[in-house]
Amino acid sequence: MRALKAYPALLRAYWERAVTYRAVFVVALLNAAFPLVMMAIWIGMAQDGPVAGYTAADFASYYLSAILVRRATGVGIMQDAERMVRTGELSVYLIRPLGVFHHFFARVLASRPLAAAVPAMLVASAALLIPGQQFDLRLLNLLLFGLACGVGLVFEFLMQYLVAGLSFWIVQTQGISAAYQFVRAFLGGYIVPLALFPPALSAILIWLPFQVSVALPVELLTGRLDLAQGALRLGAGIAWTGLAGLGAQIVWSAGLRSYTAVGA
Repeated sequence: MRALKAYPALLRAYWERAVTYRAVFVVALLNAAFPLVMMAIWIGMAQDGPVAGYTAADFASYYLSAILVRRATGVGIMQDAERMVRTGELSVYLIRPLGVFHHFFARVLASRPLAAAVPAMLVASAALLIPGQQFDLRLLNLLLFGLACGVGLVFEFLMQYLVAGLSFWIVQTQGISAAYQFVRAFLGGYIVPLALFPPALSAILIWLPFQVSVALPVELLTGRLDLAQGALRLGAGIAWTGLAGLGAQIVWSAGLRSYTAVGA
């Protein structure tokens, strides 16, 4: 309850920080160019006929949705958390009423409106200009889509928090971070739709944790999943999110017990 009472002030502070550092969102928009490149490639390949059930319009819908979803569920805390552990800055948060977890989470939540608003407008504009777009805008589906984005955001946060916790024992975690982000993007539907993998592999990937960050919300928004299928996959994502939270708690609890800050 104490943490919940403190969140309005934390969110307000980190919102002001997010508005101040607007250049971050320019960089985020530039990063959105990658799925547009992939979209162009797959649209070109689909000119002669559907690819794994995806037409050219389907690919456009998918990657435009992926841009929006990635901005909604994307998290970037690993480098900051590692720096805090390595430099001893973490010590400041250990004597505060709320731990570093809440400060990071409040920062992520406060940045969502700016992170998703501009891409949402760009995607909406592109969807109106490109004919043949297919989106499932039924109320129940949109509610499930919003819930999936929320679960995807929490999963991403907890996984990055878990990986960042390895900084207590590993001096540099950039390699582990890069490996995780590549696997997440490749097996989670950001680079390639899961349906384009071999059927046996695709049947496995839809139940792995990475799908909850991009593939699941995108497939819901583009109408490639019915509500029952979406709910089942969301349930799997919630279970993986719980495991990620448990793992993060174990790693950080063990790390803090052995933590010795420089100069402390």
